[in-house]
Amino acid sequence: MVNFLRQLENPQMNYEMFYEVLRDFRKGGLKPEIYDEFVLAIKSLPPISKRKLSDYSVFEKFGLTDISEEDFSAIMREVMKRGIDKSKFCWHREASPTNCNVDSKGRIIISAAHSIQNNGVLSKIVENGHVMSYALDKGEFDGKELGKNHASIFWGFCNKHDAIFRPIEIQPYTQTLEQNFLFAYRGFVVSSHKKIEVSTWMNFGEQSDNDIKENKQIFDNAILAKDYSVIETEVFELSAFYPIAVSSAFYLDYDFQGNSILHSDDRMEDIFVTLYPSEDKTYFLLSYFTQDKHLYGNLGNQLRERNNLKSDITMLIAAHAENVYFNPVYYKTFIEKYEKTLELIMFHTQFDHATIGDDNEMKINFSFTPSKYLDNPYDINFFGY
Repeated sequence: MVNFLRQLENPQMNYEMFYEVLRDFRKGGLKPEIYDEFVLAIKSLPPISKRKLSDYSVFEKFGLTDISEEDFSAIMREVMKRGIDKSKFCWHREASPTNCNVDSKGRIIISAAHSIQNNGVLSKIVENGHVMSYALDKGEFDGKELGKNHASIFWGFCNKHDAIFRPIEIQPYTQTLEQNFLFAYRGFVVSSHKKIEVSTWMNFGEQSDNDIKENKQIFDNAILAKDYSVIETEVFELSAFYPIAVSSAFYLDYDFQGNSILHSDDRMEDIFVTLYPSEDKTYFLLSYFTQDKHLYGNLGNQLRERNNLKSDITMLIAAHAENVYFNPVYYKTFIEKYEKTLELIMFHTQFDHATIGDDNEMKINFSFTPSKYLDNPYDINFFGY
């Protein structure tokens, strides 16, 4: 079996996008003239749980060949690029061709929006025009330096509606309901938009789509009514400037005491987190929908009672947050030493596991997340002084 057919062993992989790029690049022997027959051969395979290596002999007639690691990387970059292109839209409640900026053909012009303020927050942590971030790339932890102007970008608003964030970009932070709402909203949008980008080649299932839709509706209704009380925010201050910036959203299965958080079947309830430095202090904002207070209302009290804020914030970010940026010198001094540990934490907390049924659907989901992981048994600390 040629190596790129391994993609068919992962039920979460939407193989069409990967193989379309392979076809367009004419790699691995996959050419346009055989593509339709190749796809039919894929669909003729038995379910993954019953599949044998011999079942892949159906592809022998196509003369396929292995692709190199270099080709695989180039193909995945193109897959992700096409995912971004397909998912460009304006998130605003009133977005439409009549309300958004449009081009000469009447199409909404989506701009490269910063999920973390470029000329405010990012400019405070920059070093020689660059910031540091990290992620799991092809199963391996990767810390990378990137230009400030390219950091935290996502294609989620037209220029007109991106102005919704002016109260947190131009005005000083005074902890108003509107500002706290907008920080939470931005964390939600950037995380959800990234998932939509990735969903063009990874299958997260219908429930994931519904979660985004339902949470977006709550934000949309609040924006329309200017009712910012739908968000509750716990504000914490660290009494030093730490060159770290985060804007993200995620759900928790356990609180800081190891108690299970029981989510509803209708909508995955998220929390929204923001971390940013300001002059001689660093703010950490922990937000959630007021209607989800029965799930997350104790988190703020737990953080205060534990009196271990640096460790607790570190674990929330390391275990769950995407869209995390550091000053490069700070990263190499205080964060780089934790890279192997961060990879392990991500494996424990960000990957779901499941058995596969006869219809190639994931049936029984399970997790390796320890109930007391927020106690930081890994002994890491993002706040180095």
